[in-house]
Amino acid sequence: MLEIAVNCGRRITAKGFTMTRKELIALSEVSLFKSIDILDLDKFFRDKECRVRHFETGQFPVCQGDSYDSLIILLKGSAGTSMAAPNGKVFRIETLYAPGPVGTAVLFSGQQTLPVTLEALEPLDCAYLKSETVLELMHEFPGFLREYLKDNGNRLLFLAEKLRLFQFRSLRQKIISHLMIQVERQKSDSIQLVYSREEMSQLMGVARPSLSRELSAMVREELISCKGRSVTVLNRKGLMNFMNQG
Repeated sequence: MLEIAVNCGRRITAKGFTMTRKELIALSEVSLFKSIDILDLDKFFRDKECRVRHFETGQFPVCQGDSYDSLIILLKGSAGTSMAAPNGKVFRIETLYAPGPVGTAVLFSGQQTLPVTLEALEPLDCAYLKSETVLELMHEFPGFLREYLKDNGNRLLFLAEKLRLFQFRSLRQKIISHLMIQVERQKSDSIQLVYSREEMSQLMGVARPSLSRELSAMVREELISCKGRSVTVLNRKGLMNFMNQG
């Protein structure tokens, strides 16, 4: 059995409260910490403050425009991100699932204000790491720094692709455009999708069932074959005909 120097209750340090054993284990499962041994992680946090807060469904851990000087990490549950336009209209951006970080790029930006609102979609536990603590983690654990930069890069690519697909009116056009980009990059008509169905639905701004129905229709029409993340383009001319419509 894994031995960790924390008890079931919350430890108190000179800087305040630290995590429970259960919370530390949850933190160790976050991609940023995957290269760090949990015993080393426990040792690091023995004299560090790390607040953990619980939110019920419908509560807002942070709102658009709030100061963002501590990295929020989802330990349990899921949260939706949304953005409000000046006219008051609210746009849902994506759903974030634990375990995972929120706004890694924002933490060290010039403005340090979160551009989205975070809403608990189910009971949610969030850990808060001060920016100074994040910098110490980067200095002490190079693997943490690599994963932090990787997360920034992945988020940038995701948002860039989301913006690119915004130009297309229909869901099918978005799917085809996304597939053809991957065909070009992987230099094959048989490709491995970069994103899961859930991530693709968020990328294209539709519900997952809508995406699945459209993919199934494209399979029935023998435009593509699809199994899990493996997709093969069967009728490139037919796909391009749909792209040129409208």
